[in-house]
Amino acid sequence: MPVIVLAGEEDFQLYRRLDELKEELLDPAWASFNYSRLDNPPAQTVAEMAASLPFGPGNKVIIIDRCDWFAKKRSGAKDDSAKKAAKASAKASKDAVDEDSLEAAISSVHPNTYLIFASTHNFDTTLRLSKLVSKHAKLESFPREKIWAGSTSPKLQHWCQQEAKRHQATIETEAADYLIEGLEANLRQISSEIEKAAVYVLPKSFITLDLLRQLSPHHSSIFVVADNWLADNHKQTLLTLRELLAHQNSMQIIATMQTMVSKWVQIKLLCEMYNKESNFGPGIKRRELSPQDLAKHLAADIKGGNPFILEKEVRKLTHVSTDLLVKSRLELTRLEQLVKTGQMPDQHALEVFFLRDLKEKKKVNSG
Repeated sequence: MPVIVLAGEEDFQLYRRLDELKEELLDPAWASFNYSRLDNPPAQTVAEMAASLPFGPGNKVIIIDRCDWFAKKRSGAKDDSAKKAAKASAKASKDAVDEDSLEAAISSVHPNTYLIFASTHNFDTTLRLSKLVSKHAKLESFPREKIWAGSTSPKLQHWCQQEAKRHQATIETEAADYLIEGLEANLRQISSEIEKAAVYVLPKSFITLDLLRQLSPHHSSIFVVADNWLADNHKQTLLTLRELLAHQNSMQIIATMQTMVSKWVQIKLLCEMYNKESNFGPGIKRRELSPQDLAKHLAADIKGGNPFILEKEVRKLTHVSTDLLVKSRLELTRLEQLVKTGQMPDQHALEVFFLRDLKEKKKVNSG
């Protein structure tokens, strides 16, 4: 099919596919005549280009790059100059095009003329132009894979294996997870780290977790900091916190910690309630529900709760008291107020929180 739409937020994979199509379809000897790239042109220009024919043997390839036809426009605050520019460009935008003439042009593209749309937004099938182009185009979607801290993604693990294979190597599953979580599923960065590791490990070809820890000490996320804090790991908590502060705003970290601790308080209270209910009745021997059973109960009560993630949270919180979490939540609120009123630097507030709470936890555990 000579009309192709590549659409999705995962731009690394999208543009890699675009390069593959160019290499597959273009005759290098005639590329200077038969290759065109247009940056989000007006629809009328697209219609005119669709009518063009290849020069000489082979195919003609026309790239409509950064096309905004297939995603809803997001409104936002604009200054006067931006509004004027937007108004001026609107005259030549997709909304002003004659859709009948555009459809006629796209439907009659020469078999050797390839019209390829590249859009770094997910394809919205409800839009008028999306429906129009879909009638005559082959759609390839590149959505960004969603990940959650502490979970695994078989799809991304497989992608890492394939990426290592590109460099004549293989990668340990734990090493793939390390890159996926540490680089927040940024495939461009993950690809770069795998390539670096594949070269470093030569003449061998197996990329291990230990090797990646040496070569790619990825930035700590707030989840890593929180996990170290819950595990009473004083040194790693401060180390990962300082690493995180190097690239993230302190107030955002405080806000995220407030959300996380509030959720943990809710989980602990619900777990206590479930355990109490399971032990209710004459002659029943007191027992604790398993993390798996607790996670099933929690998933029904917590909106959007994933049983797999909740089970991990329950296990993580086993040795942490509800009282400590409540005190931590109150302390975060107090420190946030001090920062907002200018009585304490934001970075200092975070260090005070983690140091104080680590001491508090040690006191509770020793008691």
